[in-house]
Amino acid sequence: MAFTEEQEAKLTKLLAAFENGKRINELDPAVGELSAMQIEVMDETGETHRMELERAVSEAGNPIAGRWWNSTNATTKAAGWFGSLEALKKLPETLGLGRYLVADDRTMRKLDPKDSTRFEDGSPAALDGTMGQCMWCWSRPWYFTRWSDGEGDKWAITLKPIPGKKSYRIPVGGVSWLDAAVMDRTEQKLCSVISDDERYRGGNGSARPDTDPKKPAANTPQASMLGMPATAISTTNFGTYARKRGEGWEANWFVARAAVEILITVIMGDRNIQAVYNPERDADGLMQGGFGSGVTTMGWQEWSDYNGCYPLVPTNVGLEMGDGTGLVSYSLPASEGGDQGTPYKTFQVPVFFGLVHAGYGHLWRWVRGLTINQEAGVKTEVYVAKSMAASFNPNSIEGLKKVAECPQAEGYIKRVSYEGLCGMPTEVGGSPTTCFPDYFYTNGKTQTGLRVRAAGGHAYSGANAGAFCSGAHSAATNAGANYSSLLCFFAEDPVIE
Repeated sequence: MAFTEEQEAKLTKLLAAFENGKRINELDPAVGELSAMQIEVMDETGETHRMELERAVSEAGNPIAGRWWNSTNATTKAAGWFGSLEALKKLPETLGLGRYLVADDRTMRKLDPKDSTRFEDGSPAALDGTMGQCMWCWSRPWYFTRWSDGEGDKWAITLKPIPGKKSYRIPVGGVSWLDAAVMDRTEQKLCSVISDDERYRGGNGSARPDTDPKKPAANTPQASMLGMPATAISTTNFGTYARKRGEGWEANWFVARAAVEILITVIMGDRNIQAVYNPERDADGLMQGGFGSGVTTMGWQEWSDYNGCYPLVPTNVGLEMGDGTGLVSYSLPASEGGDQGTPYKTFQVPVFFGLVHAGYGHLWRWVRGLTINQEAGVKTEVYVAKSMAASFNPNSIEGLKKVAECPQAEGYIKRVSYEGLCGMPTEVGGSPTTCFPDYFYTNGKTQTGLRVRAAGGHAYSGANAGAFCSGAHSAATNAGANYSSLLCFFAEDPVIE
């Protein structure tokens, strides 16, 4: 085969380049800042591309499980992933997400991923508190980092801080997998147990009176409140009852709440937790979508007539899911005078790697360690406690750290701040299907004073509910039939610097 003159010239240049090539130890030392240096890499597409050397070194020892959202539009679905696709796929496994029994000294014992009534070694596990509290945990510490750049809003979970950025450390810990409170009425301690013993009677600690117009039969959990979450307790008292368990225990400390919101958002890749449930993985093998309406479709009057807006879903619902993710169908018993063959209402209860309700719907969740200071018509400020180990007074902002300002108008959320892991809205004006598609409730325009956060919404919230939903209109002394909290713990103090 004969070459043209042009081809011969190119071959001559290639041969000269090969002969003049140098070994690495023959190259001149590089000059300049590390941040300016680049290397050639072959990525997952099989093609070669350039990459900043500093980033390559950092991510090799600290892979990023990240999602990013396009800041130029209001779409709730992540525009893509970044960092390590493998790290994102394996994030639940890496962090050890799932159900554990946790003793008061915070010793954690993993339950079988497919059967929460036994431990990993096959031995039986009691869920009545005698072997520990029923907790949904992450078994290793992790960091959350959020920033915006030319691509958009980036959320990253790593095992070490990301150099040059503000990373928040989440110590080993967890929350009640029931996503609501249980009260030991004998010892006045906050619990996370599954039991229909009178000692743990839910609601306000009493059976429902025989006055609800559409009451269920007296032997049902919705009437007896046996085996149901505890409500009608203020956030202050929930915190007091949680701390009776000892060091490291609290009632839905804001860092624990932030961890739930962040993990669901990054793993699912959608800010709309009420997006249609999709059990299939996307083209990259990642989870996608949300969990649908969940337990949010109960009309207010319907709920009030049924059982006075007290808990609807027993604590044992979703038990069979283990560490699984999906929906569990649950039907409310018929009204006492209604057709006993027809349920009063049926819900599709979300479960996220074992966390029942997935942080939204059914009952509001009081959040501790976060105080909202509002001056009517002027401004609404958000403060967080720097330490969970110290005492916390929700009636003062002394010693707290200011991290954000909220709008004084209600509305669907457009922006959320995670400064100090507060998870509070900073702008409204969105919708049920855009931005952070949950509702912000506030009375900041007309009332002055200190407020606490309630998170997630309740059975009447409908599209307003969600991971980012916040009620900021209640004082720390408030209590309600549809307000609960949840036991949480940390292996070490979740300090906010």
